[in-house]
Amino acid sequence: MGKRPRIFGFSMLATAAVATFAVLALQGPAELRSQARWLLLAGRPLLELHAPRAGQLVSLGSIEVIVGFPAADRVVAETFRCLLNDHDVTEHLTLGQNGAGGSVYGLLEGENRLRVEVFGRSWWPGRFLEDARELSFRVQPLPAIDRARGPAGSEPA
Repeated sequence: MGKRPRIFGFSMLATAAVATFAVLALQGPAELRSQARWLLLAGRPLLELHAPRAGQLVSLGSIEVIVGFPAADRVVAETFRCLLNDHDVTEHLTLGQNGAGGSVYGLLEGENRLRVEVFGRSWWPGRFLEDARELSFRVQPLPAIDRARGPAGSEPA
């Protein structure tokens, strides 16, 4: 007799959680709405972008990219791609079953866009989906080098 109230309580809690996610998926703010839909349809995200951060200011040269696969058992790691300004730079990263990382070269002065994507299995049987993250960061320009000047008032030789 003690098991029935626990089962009833658990089923009520689960129903309330699903209803809350459904309301967020239909009427919440845009970002919460997309996250709630993703959780309802796909489960945990397939990838997380740990570095770089959105809006980060970096020096010209390279940038460190670190990607994790929190649902590694559902990820098809061979489908992972990394795009920098729409150019495939996946070969610059080391790929493993739990993520990818490395330095990416080919940055442009000013605004740069990084996109990482991977395919994996949904928690619903027989369904595959793509998970992607995209962010922008800025590369600070090199300082302008002016002509050298001699003592005050004189022109260079």
